[in-house]
Amino acid sequence: MAVGEDEPATEPVLTTVLDRLGPVSDAHFQATTIGPRQLIVELEVDGQREAGVAHRPDGTPPDGLDSVDRLLDGIESNRAAPLERALGIATLNALSAPHLAWDWGDPMAALTDAVDRIATVGLFRPALRKFDDVTVNVIERVPDGIDPASIDAPDSVRLTLFGPDRREAALADADVVFVTGSTLIYGGLSGYLRAAPAPATIVLVGATASFLPEPAFEAGIDVLAGVAVTDIDTAAAGIATGDCGTDLHESGLKKGFVAADRTPRLDFSPDSGVGLE
Repeated sequence: MAVGEDEPATEPVLTTVLDRLGPVSDAHFQATTIGPRQLIVELEVDGQREAGVAHRPDGTPPDGLDSVDRLLDGIESNRAAPLERALGIATLNALSAPHLAWDWGDPMAALTDAVDRIATVGLFRPALRKFDDVTVNVIERVPDGIDPASIDAPDSVRLTLFGPDRREAALADADVVFVTGSTLIYGGLSGYLRAAPAPATIVLVGATASFLPEPAFEAGIDVLAGVAVTDIDTAAAGIATGDCGTDLHESGLKKGFVAADRTPRLDFSPDSGVGLE
């Protein structure tokens, strides 16, 4: 589900989050667990154990990533490899954890009946089963490598695959746009935000997108939908063995979101089925 483009991978939203967090002198590196599909960084922050998760791109883990400052180099340099950037983002997520006030639930289950057209940057396979009677345009890095017959979606979901070079066509007239947090690793988030229709509701979604939400809102994102690490040891053990996504939800990770406002295209009321607690 990794989507990116040939543009600088360091996104302004990440460096803004780091600036807002301020000095990190009270944060100390503890451990990293790099699994085949996700990774987790553990820190001690103000005497408390915290952790952040991110998508795991291909690559060999670099040596010497044993301090908070060194890990954060991954989000401050366009020369960083994707795996270094992912570790930097996971570190940013861990630093953000004490400051986040999540609403629990999944915005992908919150579409109102008024939504006719969805665009997703990344193929969110499990989420497609939550949609009904909508057109879904999916942008993937290599759409030709995906067999449409392998995509499990209701018959009422009208799905079309696009490459990043056709993002304007894919995003045109979308009511809601779900953007994978992996664009923060591979690059492309800023480009998708520029290309999205002005009236669309933009949701940045995935474990990688689990940081202070205000810089995301200022960049044009309406909902940040990430995860909280509720059990560090359980999450790290699952990540090490290759668990990802739904394998980890309620088993060390918990889906949450923060919304800039209560958009009419998404229903976050207690009886909406989103999962609010």
